[in-house]
Amino acid sequence: MRQLVLIIYFTLSSLVIWAQEPVSIHLTEANGLPDIEFYDSIEDTEGYIWLAGNKGLFRYDGKEYIAYSHPEKRGRSFFNLKLDTKGRLWFNNIAGQFFYIENNKIRLFIDVQNRLNGALADYTVHEKYLLVHESRATIWIDLNTKKIVNTTPNVVGTNIGYLENDRYYYLSINNKLVYQDIQTKEIKEAVKTQLNPTKEYAAFTGFHKISNGCLLFFQSKTGDQNSLFHIQNEIITELQLPVELNKTRTQAIQEFDKLFYFATMNGVFVTKRAGNQLKIIAHYLQSYATTEIIKDFQQNLWIPTLNTGVFVIPNESLRILSSSKKNVSTLEKKTDSTYFIGDTKGNLQIANLKGKIKKTFNFNDNSNIRKLNYNPTTKILYYNSDKQVLKYHTENKTSNRIQKLSPAKSISHIKDDQYLQSYSHGTFYGNDEKNKEINQKRAYKSIYSKHNKKAYIANIDGLLLYDSLFNFQKTIQHNNKPIFSFDIDEASDGTIWAATYDNGVLGIKNDEVITVLTTENGLASKSINKIKTDGKNLWIVTDNGLQYYTSNTQTFQTINKRDGLLSYNINNIETFGDEVVFSSNIGMFCFDKHTVFKQWNTPEVYFTHINLEEKQVPLATSYTIKQQQSEIEIRFNSKGFQSDKFVNYEYQLKGFNDSWNVVDKGQLAVKFNTLPAGNFTFNLRAKNTNGTEYSEPKSIQFKITLPFWKQAWFIILIMCTVLAIVILYYKKQIRLREKQKNKELQQLEIDKQLVNLRLENLRSQMNPHFIFNALNSIQEYIVLNQQNLASTYLVKFSRLIRTYLEQSQEKEITLDQELKALHLYLELEKIRFEEELTYEVSVAENLELETIKIPSLFIQPYIENAIKHGLHHKIDNRKLAISFLKNNEQLICEITDNGIGRKAAQKLKESQTQYYKSFATRANTERVELINKDRLQKIEVLISDLTDENQQPTGTRVSIQIPLKK
Repeated sequence: MRQLVLIIYFTLSSLVIWAQEPVSIHLTEANGLPDIEFYDSIEDTEGYIWLAGNKGLFRYDGKEYIAYSHPEKRGRSFFNLKLDTKGRLWFNNIAGQFFYIENNKIRLFIDVQNRLNGALADYTVHEKYLLVHESRATIWIDLNTKKIVNTTPNVVGTNIGYLENDRYYYLSINNKLVYQDIQTKEIKEAVKTQLNPTKEYAAFTGFHKISNGCLLFFQSKTGDQNSLFHIQNEIITELQLPVELNKTRTQAIQEFDKLFYFATMNGVFVTKRAGNQLKIIAHYLQSYATTEIIKDFQQNLWIPTLNTGVFVIPNESLRILSSSKKNVSTLEKKTDSTYFIGDTKGNLQIANLKGKIKKTFNFNDNSNIRKLNYNPTTKILYYNSDKQVLKYHTENKTSNRIQKLSPAKSISHIKDDQYLQSYSHGTFYGNDEKNKEINQKRAYKSIYSKHNKKAYIANIDGLLLYDSLFNFQKTIQHNNKPIFSFDIDEASDGTIWAATYDNGVLGIKNDEVITVLTTENGLASKSINKIKTDGKNLWIVTDNGLQYYTSNTQTFQTINKRDGLLSYNINNIETFGDEVVFSSNIGMFCFDKHTVFKQWNTPEVYFTHINLEEKQVPLATSYTIKQQQSEIEIRFNSKGFQSDKFVNYEYQLKGFNDSWNVVDKGQLAVKFNTLPAGNFTFNLRAKNTNGTEYSEPKSIQFKITLPFWKQAWFIILIMCTVLAIVILYYKKQIRLREKQKNKELQQLEIDKQLVNLRLENLRSQMNPHFIFNALNSIQEYIVLNQQNLASTYLVKFSRLIRTYLEQSQEKEITLDQELKALHLYLELEKIRFEEELTYEVSVAENLELETIKIPSLFIQPYIENAIKHGLHHKIDNRKLAISFLKNNEQLICEITDNGIGRKAAQKLKESQTQYYKSFATRANTERVELINKDRLQKIEVLISDLTDENQQPTGTRVSIQIPLKK
């Protein structure tokens, strides 16, 4: 749904008839209107304005237009807005579809295209039936069954007729005014005397309900056979139409305050009945094709047009006198019905109260006319412009030029030809020939009070008082301070009114301030532009409107832009009994002071929508909200034209703060970022800007609930849970500590065993037999005087012993360290076997010798076993192959010998009565088991026997698989 925000731009009608016309506000697409071509308008029972036009159906709510549509509609235009007895809005289209609004949505009631054949049919709605006018008859459609239950023949081309007192009134097929009883369907004549049978009436007719009967209007396409009849109490009376209404097509007729308004193709005619005649008393918007005219609950006239949008006339009493006179600088009353007009271009004219120019003067002046003062007794006009000062005798038509240094700011008549005049350089009194200076200070306004016989001068020092001889008496004060005023005027009872800059308007009597008008007691604004007395009363121009202060009742009445006052920049006001004329920067206006003030009804507020956490939710009278989601925005509005600009709102959140808070001007929403838990009532009320009565408050209930984590049961549960967690935590910590302690004890035991096993390995590697053989070999080299061999052997043996001792201190050593130790050991063993031992150590190139770690003293015992138990018992060709390679993140060490095999070696051990026990083999086996306890990937040692084709032993292979640490 498209929403368009209405931004009011005040514009004037282009032409004026009889020199005056009510001020109208022109709504177009440029300032928010969704269309410019409208066929009908209506105000519903809730105060909404509906507009049916070329682009569809729209509702105005006081601020914006909302478009309404239906998915099954054919075409986009709607026509014939009507309300039924339930307050539902009905309308139709050319395609034969009939709709109504219910629960703020369009409902398609029926489609009778097959009966209407593309004609736009008129209709009326009874509480039981929808009556639709087709070509030659009226069809009755039951509202419940949607079936056609009756057909009534009638005049071709006429509209549907009207319903009253359960009767359907219409023109029969022979042009008789009849009615049909809704219940019995019986048809009877509606009037005692029928239409003139000898006169031919136009085919296009319209029935228009008024307060005392109905108007029956006949018109033709050419508009020269129009006739109007009044139907009341079975009497039909022909009313004589003005010539203008016989020459234009009329779209609608409405009655307001006993006046008949005709919406025509040439504007709106306002007529008044005088006997059996209608007389035109006003003609609005004469150059526009108007289609309807309605008056809303605030008494605003809404006038839609065919191609230029909508005009709104807020106040028929407020009239514009001349759209061309936008440069008026001063007004001066001449008689009770005429006045002088002076403008910024030196033009001086006399006009009457209707704005008609009676006379134009030519003083060869093209400068700004500053001040005019007319003395009705002497018939002399004092003329003061930027270029010249003249004294003009209106009877003799003679003028005298007076030399002045600068134009006067004010001129006040004293007596005869004596004046009190104020200038930017001081204030003077006297006549044209002789002036006496009263004050040399810059003055703004001065008046001579004939009632008090005193002079009052408003200048830069304050408000000064002079006696009848113009001797200074005193400075009038208020609250012991000077009164700084820019405009003063005298009422008929001698009260001097002074407009101040900051202290409102002051009423002075007997040279003392007796009345103070401020915003607290009704003044529309602290910013005042001008004042003008009207008898005992006072006109006040403020930035928020033109006000009329009645001194007897001490009350204000206000005209503002809501009434059609186009500008607050009013520079002159003149009163003529009940008529008031004023000029502003955009033209001249007049009004009757008894009818211009409208009684604005207290606006009714309503809620438009509710946002929770910035998401719109359906409207309801109460809400239950979690506290953590209590960001609430309440949007609202009030019905009525421009209500958003001239309605003040106050809200109260009862249960939180019972005081009423003012909503900022122009705001139509109240937002609460968060609310505590509890029950609250949001109350909203409104009043007109210058009103005193508030509307009945509208309310919404809010229940804010605490989040479950703030509720008592949850807090108790959390406390119990925390306590249980603490207890379980400490129990778990105790178990973990005990487990850790046991683990540490186990680890200590394992480490102890590993140390013992390393010592056993070391003892195995340093067994006495090996040491004895080594020392014996050294001794033999010495005896044979092979000193070099003895020295070399001794160095290798000592290096090996030192390496074993160093490695026994570490849990792990690098592969490089292991290989160096193995090479020393094998070299010594080869010497011991007197070169009868051949060995080969191969290392894969992809092994990182410096980074790969293996358990210390781990590989050598398996090599020692291969030599001792496999190769030692072999007579010759002893071969030992040792290889290191990497496979699947494992270090594979294979030790292969070509010895006698495990079975033969075991038999030899068993045959010996006392044989050497291998500490290293047992220690390594136990050590592997202990090391694997702390490893996810285990070390594996695989021993396999090698055989030939005849299954004879050919050696032994030991495969050690050590997972590489990542």
